[in-house]
Amino acid sequence: MIQILENIDRWKCEYKKCGAKCCTPGIPLTVADIRRIAALGYTLDDFLDDASQELTIKEKNGRCYFLGEKLECTIRENEPLVCRLLPFKITEVSYSDEPIMRLKPVVDCPGEGSGKKIDKKKIEADATLFLHENQKLIRDIRKKGRKGIVEEF
Repeated sequence: MIQILENIDRWKCEYKKCGAKCCTPGIPLTVADIRRIAALGYTLDDFLDDASQELTIKEKNGRCYFLGEKLECTIRENEPLVCRLLPFKITEVSYSDEPIMRLKPVVDCPGEGSGKKIDKKKIEADATLFLHENQKLIRDIRKKGRKGIVEEF
């Protein structure tokens, strides 16, 4: 179940106005995210954070590895599911009988209230996909370990 805790009607990414503050290292990845990114010609050593027990994007100059010099996302068409949830961020995920994800708007986002109407069905679909992919990833990591998952690539 996806719960959007606060409503935003319209949004446009104004990354130059805020300095792309959402583009931080440590963005969680699903296996499908990793496959999409690797298909672009990147190696896991390029973008996967070795220090994290989870599968996350490493940092480059204190920011997301894929943040370009002009503050643009260099993999926009193949960005991770978590990035597709913007202008919402994940505040809580719980896995019990039914997985639950709570989303909240990014604080002080300059694009809030402008741009296109937010497609909440798409946000919910991407969030649900992330939940299911992440739940499978957690099971696989418990079974094979992080190293075993990474070796599959």
